[in-house]
Amino acid sequence: MRKRKKLTAAEKWQIFLETSAKDAPVGEILRRRGVYSSELTKIRRQVEEGALKELGKKKYSKNEQEVPYEEHERLKAELSAKEKALAQMSEEYLLLKKRMD
Repeated sequence: MRKRKKLTAAEKWQIFLETSAKDAPVGEILRRRGVYSSELTKIRRQVEEGALKELGKKKYSKNEQEVPYEEHERLKAELSAKEKALAQMSEEYLLLKKRMD
């Protein structure tokens, strides 16, 4: 049994374009490329998902970044410690201000 060659994104795109043309001989294109109709269905779905994802992006929005859970927890703890320190410094400032008045 022969292993099937993995198609690159460019090859998938080319197959999509060829089979999407009006009156394209889809069966002939698939045979020439060595692709089954089920693979064409997957390619079409991937193209649609990719297009929808790209079209749904806001032009000037910030890119979302994934942060590992451990890093998120570390940053949360650091923020909490800094908030406590700031609250303590604010209290000390108010006490000093009262003493100066």
